[in-house]
Amino acid sequence: MVDFKKKLGVKSIPKKINPIEIYDQLDRRSETGPLRPVQIEILQEWWSNRKEDQDLILKLHTGQGKTLIGLLILQSRLNENKGSCLYVCPNKYLVEQTALEAEKFGIGYVTIDDSLPDDFLNSEKILITHVQKVFNGKSKFGVGGKFHKVNTIILDDSHACIDSINDSLKIKVNNKNEIYKKLFQLFEDDLREQGEGSFLEIKDSESDTLLPVPYWSWQDKKYEVAKALESANKEEVDRDKNDKRKKSVMFTWPLIKDNLENCQCFISGKELEISTILTPISKFGTFSKAEHRILMSATTQNDS
Repeated sequence: MVDFKKKLGVKSIPKKINPIEIYDQLDRRSETGPLRPVQIEILQEWWSNRKEDQDLILKLHTGQGKTLIGLLILQSRLNENKGSCLYVCPNKYLVEQTALEAEKFGIGYVTIDDSLPDDFLNSEKILITHVQKVFNGKSKFGVGGKFHKVNTIILDDSHACIDSINDSLKIKVNNKNEIYKKLFQLFEDDLREQGEGSFLEIKDSESDTLLPVPYWSWQDKKYEVAKALESANKEEVDRDKNDKRKKSVMFTWPLIKDNLENCQCFISGKELEISTILTPISKFGTFSKAEHRILMSATTQNDS
């Protein structure tokens, strides 16, 4: 067979890996201009001094081009054959906005439908998704020891993403739920000892009065708690897929089932909430094992 590439002397053009040079080569829309000075400054600093750091915080005021900076960094990692890259937004709306930005600047991307796209798995395009897809007990990216490894992950609007991650580690049910009824009965005496007046208000079922389950009681009875939650989890998993009732346990239970000693419980007259004291971020290997993690935000709760 004739190799026409050799005959014609065609040579493959090496991919640029400096993000500023990548931008200059992108097939951008006509309305896009040059990079802003602040974008150039950040990209130069990342390229020269920060690209081997595992963790970075990128703080930039709204409207100064954080999204493009993040996309260019991820494209640089892909071009350097570092591995798959993930851009995580706090909600579906911002996924759409980020995808529009990628299209405007000619940066290849994919989103999730029913499964992880091949172009993402093969490290050919950036995957843009929202935080709930990554951080839940039934994540398509895997939980615990079985997870899809990525090289670089960006959390955009990281403060909002972190709030969502914390919510994914909570079980919250109303006073009609069987979990509420079982755990209220289990801890009834302990709650009464916390304060008889508050206990009576909670028992009234309409009060916002809140009492914590005492730490020592929680530790002593965590096996009974586990049985109640496992039963609820099994019931939710076994439901018909067309059952529209809220699933309060199944997306959280895999994350906390072996970590109940590090959880806390609060009960009011209207609802019950179980949350983690220590966030088991290691459960999300896609994030915790990533070689490069960037948190981007216009505001961070702690600048230290």
